[in-house]
Amino acid sequence: MDATTLHLAETVARMDLATLSEETVTQTKRRIVDAIACAMGALEEPFCETIRGVSARYSGTSTARIWGTDLKSSVEMAGFANGTVMRYLDLNDTFLGASAGHPSDMIPALIALAEAEGASGAALIGAIVAAYELYCGLCDATALGPQGLDQSTGAALGAAGGASRLLGLDVSATGNAIALAVGANLNLYNVRCGTLSDWKACAGPNGARNGVFAALLAREGVTGPTAVFDGKGGLSTVLRPLAFRDDPTAPPRLLETRLKAYPVCYHGQSAIDAAIELAAKVDPAQVASVLIETYEASAKMMGGDPTRWTPETRETADHSLPFTVGVALTTGRLTSGDYAAARIADPELRAFMAKIEVRESAEMSDTYPARNHTRITVTLADGQTLSAERLQPKGHPDNPLSQDELGEKLANLWPARPGQDAQAAQVIALVDALESAASVAPLVDALCP
Repeated sequence: MDATTLHLAETVARMDLATLSEETVTQTKRRIVDAIACAMGALEEPFCETIRGVSARYSGTSTARIWGTDLKSSVEMAGFANGTVMRYLDLNDTFLGASAGHPSDMIPALIALAEAEGASGAALIGAIVAAYELYCGLCDATALGPQGLDQSTGAALGAAGGASRLLGLDVSATGNAIALAVGANLNLYNVRCGTLSDWKACAGPNGARNGVFAALLAREGVTGPTAVFDGKGGLSTVLRPLAFRDDPTAPPRLLETRLKAYPVCYHGQSAIDAAIELAAKVDPAQVASVLIETYEASAKMMGGDPTRWTPETRETADHSLPFTVGVALTTGRLTSGDYAAARIADPELRAFMAKIEVRESAEMSDTYPARNHTRITVTLADGQTLSAERLQPKGHPDNPLSQDELGEKLANLWPARPGQDAQAAQVIALVDALESAASVAPLVDALCP
């Protein structure tokens, strides 16, 4: 086992509930509620129904339930199905470091494993914190995208660590799980480029699925590459630099992650905040031009490709500043319903989008990722200008969603069915008491009415 693998395996071993602060436990539970909210909001999407149907064809001696149904699947495929549904709306949490990613992509896979193994709520919390530590650690250790790798590589690494923690593997077996996951799951950044496909919602959950599989193999004694990070042909030969933080006293990285208020790429959150403020002050018919000034990552990801002005898929539209800002400026809101095919192709909206310019601000880039600074300036037909800007979007640790706002997010996204308010409230109560729960089964019961 090389030094980096050993360091990460020892990091996982430290993530026991008894060692975690009350704030870490609270914030972990908030991310579980947020992940469930995102999944409930996408249950009835046709693509998500397709993924559930595929996953339901699999079975095994170790099974878990597919949320929103009475179906079961193998533990890996149940985690994949639930993770894809959770990811579909692009409304789940974000980590920003040298790379950006969505660590909650791993939560459904870990819940599925906890359900299948009969693990306690405390074990699940420790597993999630461990998974976040490895996922976010990789995102901070190197810039993945410019070197051709996708954030879902981190999901495989993180889920392998979290699953090892949940399964109670020792440091040696955890190292093997990490090596098995990393050696087989270097996923390409092309999934985030150009016209975005269905795989955008699947990539992270698939990485998590493979991380869980790696841990299950390691439990059976299967060994992985002996120097998957530092050795010849290891990850350090692909990603340079690659420097994981080595400070056992540092607060868990989960505390650095940000929740989302709107169903849009995180780099667009500040822009939507600003656009909604401006929408109350302008008549869209009088808008002559719109200038969006933002930091480099936002400008490139959401405004640096011609497809962002002519999106053809939901996945491209929710990564488009012209589209999402255009919707927010003309309607005063942005919801999942705005990604319907007819809305994406709306000729009036396309005409409005043509008035939008996206420009990188060097000053804003210099403060990223500590700030997600965006400014929108609208010029009206009479020459008048109005501006709005945000340093941090709603959901950032410095501008957090309140507990009530998180509860509203869950309630608003819960499918419109009889008893929906009571079901959403039940989920919040079950998660709130999770650290003392003997099993996660009651929580999954609430997700499978």
